[in-house]
Amino acid sequence: MQCNYSIVIKGVVQGVGFRPFVYRLAYKYGLKGWVLNSNEGLKVEVEGDEKRIFSFISDLKQNRPPISIVESIDVKKARLHRYREFSIRKSIGKGRNITLISPDISTCDQCLKDVMNKNNRRHNYPFTNCTDCGPRFSIIKNTPYDREKTTMKHFVMCSECRDEYENPLNRRFHAQPNACNVCGPQLALFKNGKSEKVKEVISTTVRRLSSGGIVAIKGLGGFHIAVDASNEKKVKELRKRKNRPHKPFAVMMSNIKTVEKYCVITDKEKDILKSPRSPVVLLRKKKGSKIACSVAPSNPYLGVMLPYTPLHHLLFKRGKFDALVMTSGNRKDEPLVGEIEEAADNLSGIADYFLSHNRGIKNRNDDSVVFYLKDSPTIIRRSRGYAPYPILLDRKLEPTLGVGPELKNTFCLAEGEKAFISQHIGNLENLETFEFYKEMINKFKYWFKIDPQIVAYDLHPDYLSTRFAKELTGVKLIGVQHHCAHIASCMAENRIKKKVIGLSFDGTGYGTDGRIWGCEFLVGDYNGFERKGRLRYLPLPGGEVAIKKPYRIGIAYVLYLLGKDRLKNELFKGIDSREIEVIKKQIDRDINLTWTSSLGRLFDAVSGILRVCSSITFEAQAAMALEYEAKDTILSPYDYEIVEKNGCFIIEPTKIIEGILYDYLHNINRSEISTRFHSTIIKFSKDICLRIRRETGIDKVVLSGGVFQNRLFLGGMIDELSNAKFEVFTQRLVPPNDGGISLGQVMIANARLH
Repeated sequence: MQCNYSIVIKGVVQGVGFRPFVYRLAYKYGLKGWVLNSNEGLKVEVEGDEKRIFSFISDLKQNRPPISIVESIDVKKARLHRYREFSIRKSIGKGRNITLISPDISTCDQCLKDVMNKNNRRHNYPFTNCTDCGPRFSIIKNTPYDREKTTMKHFVMCSECRDEYENPLNRRFHAQPNACNVCGPQLALFKNGKSEKVKEVISTTVRRLSSGGIVAIKGLGGFHIAVDASNEKKVKELRKRKNRPHKPFAVMMSNIKTVEKYCVITDKEKDILKSPRSPVVLLRKKKGSKIACSVAPSNPYLGVMLPYTPLHHLLFKRGKFDALVMTSGNRKDEPLVGEIEEAADNLSGIADYFLSHNRGIKNRNDDSVVFYLKDSPTIIRRSRGYAPYPILLDRKLEPTLGVGPELKNTFCLAEGEKAFISQHIGNLENLETFEFYKEMINKFKYWFKIDPQIVAYDLHPDYLSTRFAKELTGVKLIGVQHHCAHIASCMAENRIKKKVIGLSFDGTGYGTDGRIWGCEFLVGDYNGFERKGRLRYLPLPGGEVAIKKPYRIGIAYVLYLLGKDRLKNELFKGIDSREIEVIKKQIDRDINLTWTSSLGRLFDAVSGILRVCSSITFEAQAAMALEYEAKDTILSPYDYEIVEKNGCFIIEPTKIIEGILYDYLHNINRSEISTRFHSTIIKFSKDICLRIRRETGIDKVVLSGGVFQNRLFLGGMIDELSNAKFEVFTQRLVPPNDGGISLGQVMIANARLH
């Protein structure tokens, strides 16, 4: 029976190859009709045999383009039009049409087969791609996403590539970076800033890596710095050159079998590693690994990714190495390097050789990082493979810019039901990163046609992002408290409309009282939060200086909470007595102290007391070391007190520190102490949630903030709160750390405006 069905598909379905996919499906089932983009979503009409239409719809749901996100498919029967063919129609819509930009995505299996097939014209071609894979975000200059508006503009397609590009039945139909060895980008080797003439670029690079060379390799979103991950001496040399003593390096492994050889991995972790997003996944190391210890020193995890470009695959195919360190190509705290000229200037003291190419990188973006807990992903860094996909919201927003925080910065441009969060920008602590930040804001505004009328910023007066916001004119400026933004970001991605109990735990956030917050129990919604619980304010001697030396925080907390008589000589052996005396005077006289309720700083203090980590070279190093010291279990907690004052539950940590000191001075192993400390934080957090629920009746708990990157703590919190019949919400689409702040800022700013 001949029928007509009208279909509307909503979600991220534009700019991801959905129309040619629908065209090919219609051709496969012999159906007539059309497909087009509209403001409502992707609209389809199909006519033909009803059974074939049902098969078409089933295929549509199950085999959609790998980088699309389908929210809903609405199917309705319609009247017959007797179409003669199936066509791709021009987009329609009232007002502005926003072209979504796909992230850069990893090489698909079909393209990889082309590269490895000796009989294929793209054999060994390192820039092979199709509609389902390859560069997108990194090469775009302007929208709409057409070849002449990308860095591929100068590469004129040969006749064979042009035929593929213009054929709707070909998987390279309108693949803007489409190219081959005849007409496309080419590789080149450089040394000391000068081009090298070699017969085989990839083979030469492999030989250099195999012999211990440190090579800067231009990839999708910027340069990596690569070295053989099994070469302990050269990995240490790279650390020295990059001025990165301890922070873990990411590694790229040849295939899943190699990953299984070196790491413990679940099916879910395999799936995300092999997915089009291809992020770095944090996996537990296996004992006896040949991976150099200095890749991730004193860390039970490895950050692992698979090859995600044809170039990566070809390097591993010709090389005998299982794994390469693939760390970001930048100088410390600066943005990723994108082009060879900049790489020659900035990385010459780090890399021995440079493997580059002439396909331009217009928008740099670093590798994304995720971990899995209870088969659920947590994004630590949202960048390549994810940005600039929008977060789909449950409400319409005014045109709004959330400028983000100082550390792990992202910004967010939102309008209507879409929030566009930038790729990972980094720490806004130098001019280069700040210029990159402003550049990307201007690009997002232009691409997505959003002219923000509201600008939301963090309350910290010294953040560069805050200063940037306050210099803008003709906009409504709204300050949003840091920890409220954390909770709002989690609410947004989980589409929560009712009031919640929000646990916002991190290292630093400027509070409404001018002090540094970081262990906050908030109750409310986008319209406003009430602070219903916190950690007692504790002193940081010298403020930021203490964060780099956790033993100073440990000394200060012991002195302040327990008194100088409890500062035993054996507790801080090796610390200059004059430094301890200075801290004593600071505490006694309240001189040069920063007062904080930060849970991150409490982790640092315990790490310093136990001498797990006395000084740090990267953010959260001490807290991470304390987590890795603990057992993967929950032990009996230390004693603690909760005091109610003016309707706020205040955690009094004196007994916690006292219990830790007692155990440490009585030679209880640090692993047990760390585990008990984690159990204590989980226990008092649940206790306060129970007290708040008794007062308010709220049973939804939202967890956000950098401390929730601690897997032992996060898992324990989810279990304890779930067992207490709370509905627990965590973050999966944006980072729980400061990388998610900008989303929360736009949500709160819009609610406050209305």
